Amino acid sequence: MATKTPAKTYTQEEITRGLMAMVAWAGKATDAARSLEDQGLKIPTSTLRGWIQSTHADEYQELRSKYASKLEEALVRDMREVAIRATRAQQKAVEEAEKRLERGADTDPARTAAALSKVSQVSTDKLLSLTGRPTAITETRGMNEILRSLAQKVPGLVVFDGESEDE
Repeated sequence: MATKTPAKTYTQEEITRGLMAMVAWAGKATDAARSLEDQGLKIPTSTLRGWIQSTHADEYQELRSKYASKLEEALVRDMREVAIRATRAQQKAVEEAEKRLERGADTDPARTAAALSKVSQVSTDKLLSLTGRPTAITETRGMNEILRSLAQKVPGLVVFDGESEDE
């Protein structure tokens, strides 16, 4: 019968490093364990999961709270980079579509036109949003106010039946 190997005891520094890796990898034990191993510290994924779920759950939550803003800043940087890369890829795709259309090599020009129209629509909307310009126009006047405005601009266009113009 095989004897059970005793569980490894970790120092507080190793536990903190493990918990920080879990914070950095958003609770993904496999990625955190791999990262730690790359740094010369081997902690099994099951141990890391156990720490954040029970034995060191409070400490893990404290670290998450403490470093939340730094993690969010990193996320913003990463998302910005992804957006830039996606925009570059989108530009290349549009250029390729244009080349196919110019060569007459596009097998479905209507589909390409529809796709390019959608790209244009979304890109324009995002550009307006990012530059602080309105992306929609909302009318807040009532129907009578609109009709009176038209009547002033174009006399005789709008006739108010049975009511005075002061109403």
